Amino acid sequence: MPGGAVDRIRVTTVVDNYVDNLRQDDAVARRYSAFVAGKMPDLRAEHGLAHLVEVARGGDRFTMALDFGLTPDTMNHNFRELALEPAAIDALALSHGHRDHWGGLTGFLHGWRRRLRRDLAFYGGVDHFRPRWQQRGERRVYSGRLSRDEIERYEIDVRLVAKPTPIAEGLWLSGEMHATEEWEIIPANLRVEEEGELLQDTFIGEQTLVANVRDRGLVVVTSCSHRGIVGICRNAVRFTGVPRVHAVIGGFHLSGLDDARITRVVDAFRDLDVEHVVPQHCTGIEAICAVMQRLPGRFTASSVGTTFEFAAPD
Repeated sequence: MPGGAVDRIRVTTVVDNYVDNLRQDDAVARRYSAFVAGKMPDLRAEHGLAHLVEVARGGDRFTMALDFGLTPDTMNHNFRELALEPAAIDALALSHGHRDHWGGLTGFLHGWRRRLRRDLAFYGGVDHFRPRWQQRGERRVYSGRLSRDEIERYEIDVRLVAKPTPIAEGLWLSGEMHATEEWEIIPANLRVEEEGELLQDTFIGEQTLVANVRDRGLVVVTSCSHRGIVGICRNAVRFTGVPRVHAVIGGFHLSGLDDARITRVVDAFRDLDVEHVVPQHCTGIEAICAVMQRLPGRFTASSVGTTFEFAAPD
């Protein structure tokens, strides 16, 4: 049976690949425009992703910082520009061990630790702290390694999530996803170092945040979806027991992939009857265009500073 539901979830995009200060509000998106900022907005984009997620259930609130962009300069600058409140954060989480998602983390902790709650937990996966590489033929590029010790140096409680884990009533981290769609193949150039050997990265520890919005269904907040965005959505249905995916927001990791793969993903969103699709970060322009064209009325554009709200019916 479904483990409770929230009244709403708000996802504020602190870091993403795109900034569009002229974009207008729409059904689920509130933009950080000049009229909101009271000036010309000064937001920065980079190849990375960071979200501030708030869920509400009755009078209860729970706020999580999910991913931290590529650089602390961008993460901290946008956090200040958006006047976000670090003291409101109840937990930190990381989707996976690529630098464009954790690069801003320790700089964020350095800049804001005094204003963050003392009993703060960091949720991640078992493979988040391994060295990452990209490899094409004989060429190798080191992508970095997140240090668990450095996080714990800020008196943060590091917790590894292997199974679907309730974080608050109606809100889960996915844990490890073992049942994937066979056609959602991880790109072969993505490597992880284990005992000095470079192996195909499986991203087994990749975390997805999932909320059950009352009388709407699931909101799936993903990162890069290396194990496959369609499989991620179907896995969320399995472990929550909630049959419908209402919205999907995040990076779908379709940039550079062929049209057949992109089309199959977009058509799967239609089959799942996803009402709102918000492609971000590593989705790729071709896939974004495919969502716009093949799912008219269901696409919402991303822009740094936007707050996306998915709420129960009045």
